[in-house]
Amino acid sequence: MAKGTVRLTLDLSNEIDEKLTEISKRKGITKAEAMRRAFALLAVADKEEQKTGGFSLGIVRETADHGLEAVGRIIGV
Repeated sequence: MAKGTVRLTLDLSNEIDEKLTEISKRKGITKAEAMRRAFALLAVADKEEQKTGGFSLGIVRETADHGLEAVGRIIGV
């Protein structure tokens, strides 16, 4: 384990574990890396909530002309 890291034990539902496994395999990353990336998104959402109060997290896709198109919205992160 890298210096300055903490080991955690988590209890996950079968559904969450299956989705985590699926995503990890598809992306070629470990489950731990997938969880780190998920936490990074949660940290960004939390930081923005601290600034503004309420918010939702948007999911965007880059278009062919390099614009952004909203494709999803997550409320209550």
